Amino acid sequence: MSARIDFTLGFNTQKPAHERGHDNGLLIYVLGNFSGRQQDTPAQRKIRKIDIDNFEQVMTLIKPTLAIDPTASLTFETIDDFHPDSWLEKVRLLSDWQRLKKKLNEPALAAQASAAIQAYYRAETNSDAPIQTNEAKESQQDTLQRLLGDKPKKTGARQDSVDHLIERIVSPYVQEDASPQLQVLTSEIDAISSELLRTLLHRQDFQRLEALWRATEGLINEEGGDEHDFFLVDIDQAELLAELRHDKGSAFEQRLLQHAHSIADYGDILLVGDHYFSDSEDDQDLMQYCSRLAKACAGSYLGSTAPSLLDLAIATDPEIKPVGAKDVLLSCPRYLLRLPYGDKREPLDTFSFEECPNLPQTHELLWGNPAFLCARVLIRNQLKQEEARFYFDDIPAFSFEQDGEPRLQPGTERVLTENQINALLSQGIIALIGFHRRPGVRLAIF
Repeated sequence: MSARIDFTLGFNTQKPAHERGHDNGLLIYVLGNFSGRQQDTPAQRKIRKIDIDNFEQVMTLIKPTLAIDPTASLTFETIDDFHPDSWLEKVRLLSDWQRLKKKLNEPALAAQASAAIQAYYRAETNSDAPIQTNEAKESQQDTLQRLLGDKPKKTGARQDSVDHLIERIVSPYVQEDASPQLQVLTSEIDAISSELLRTLLHRQDFQRLEALWRATEGLINEEGGDEHDFFLVDIDQAELLAELRHDKGSAFEQRLLQHAHSIADYGDILLVGDHYFSDSEDDQDLMQYCSRLAKACAGSYLGSTAPSLLDLAIATDPEIKPVGAKDVLLSCPRYLLRLPYGDKREPLDTFSFEECPNLPQTHELLWGNPAFLCARVLIRNQLKQEEARFYFDDIPAFSFEQDGEPRLQPGTERVLTENQINALLSQGIIALIGFHRRPGVRLAIF
């Protein structure tokens, strides 16, 4: 693979930045699904200039939105809006659980809540509703995921409602002629609320939207970032591929070039894509298209490898073909963007919640596209000493206990061995190095 960036000298040149013909900053276009919506076409979405001062204003204009079920959605107008305390009340299941818990914990309302649960339980057991067959039954997790939009409705399933979910949870603690075991029931409500919240936080579309905005915030807030111009292009990977399939991507290419040419005295152009490329035919075609876009802009494109392409790149098989494309610079693996929510790290005001109840699992943590760190290195070029440019000490760090010993969570999704790092570099792929014994991450360049 050939890339036009020399991280040790500057951008798109073999000379240091101070010897170039102009001292204009970079023109950085960030491509990603910033809105979370697909009701309109990419051509209808404005390319928006963004900086430190107008970040929240632009975010409010774009209105990142996530549909949590066919009738409800969440809108995020600031980075803080991704915190569960900001939107728990908007999720019916979660708000209903918390209201029920509040009633159970208030002496004046506990009897009323208990009576309501008992009355409901008796009504359910005495109803004429047909009993589900084994084939139609769902697990608690299946119900939660389907209600959150992750799974299609099953044939023969009972009507979706909070009431049916409540019945399944509370019925073991309710007897027809006795009061519910309130303390046990309250704990169970917290447990099911936690399970529901984790299911929502770890949905792929939620994680991608939050990760994109947090990574963009880090890029724009990089020291020296105010010397460069940033623009958000609201288009996801599937839409970019559709542009390619529709008219070979000519319309999008012209739109991007016209925008760049409308900016007086613009500097070198950098495209930063929140895209992950695998070895599939579609992704390889899209990578070639990104190469074409970069060439048309006389710039470079930064992206990331998908896990399958990462595995392919570090394979020792001598028959493996090089991956990538001209003017496209790939990087991997992903890096940690925020601490997991929990009482000891990032507590919730609403209720006691642990995003990682046991040992942290990869799917439970929020990871960012490493292309954003590569872009930050380019911004740092004129401000930091060479070694300092490639090290990031602002990566969240936390420890956990395993087998009675404290362990540090690495800042990367995967900790690469020296041989794996060298294999990536030989393919022209930037390797992101995480550590088991110290915080932070470092870029390894070829």
